[in-house]
Amino acid sequence: MFNGWILNEDRSVTMIFGFANQNRTATVDIPLGPDNKLEPAQFQGAQPTHFPVYNRGGFVGIQERGIFAVVVPADMAGTEVVWTLNSGGKTWSVPGRATSPAYEMSAAEMASGSLKPAIRFSMDGPESVDPVGIYAEPKVVKVGEELTLSAYMQDRGVRDQYLGNERLYFPLGTYWVMHQGPAEPTIATPEITGRKRAETDTSDPNTAPWSEVSTQITFPEPGDYVIRLRVDNFQAPDSQFDNVCCWSNAYYPVTVTP
Repeated sequence: MFNGWILNEDRSVTMIFGFANQNRTATVDIPLGPDNKLEPAQFQGAQPTHFPVYNRGGFVGIQERGIFAVVVPADMAGTEVVWTLNSGGKTWSVPGRATSPAYEMSAAEMASGSLKPAIRFSMDGPESVDPVGIYAEPKVVKVGEELTLSAYMQDRGVRDQYLGNERLYFPLGTYWVMHQGPAEPTIATPEITGRKRAETDTSDPNTAPWSEVSTQITFPEPGDYVIRLRVDNFQAPDSQFDNVCCWSNAYYPVTVTP
């Protein structure tokens, strides 16, 4: 699914993609290659190979939105980015196009000042503030050996500009999931909502603290994996998954040896 596009300040275009697994119980895995490709080829590899089953109800339903995004440089203006999947004897293909205003989105603050959260792997390292995300340094672990992945996250909202806001910052939610890999790992804490995190949140509502989050992962088979971390701000009144706001991605490459 093509979720929408954002025109960046340098005239490049961010194209955001998701998917909907039409199975109700069966997770689908489609390795990178002719059955799972992005064109032009320079964007190949950003997409997932692992397609879990979702049933979120409401407007989103079985969709997983904003699982990855690519940036089309300004000098490639007008280029379509096409994602093609072959599975079960059928072919699905969707073009990413920066042409329809109905699909145009904004990276600016939402109605009450929410912005996409920030993610860093270290406090002095690169920062993700969108679905394009950042990639961690690759890690190596053995089959069956527990691996801890961690990151720092921050609510970037600018809600002091808007009247009626009781809080300036909200507890963030996290979601860890396999993005690519040969076999589904065991993730100790795959998802924590901001609402659950609020039970122990004692931060000053007028500051935006960085907080560390982590989970433990065990891999069942050797191979190359990518784990995605999504950090969301869905507890804010102007943020929700339905509106493709407000979350950011980060990715962890992992090589698993026998």
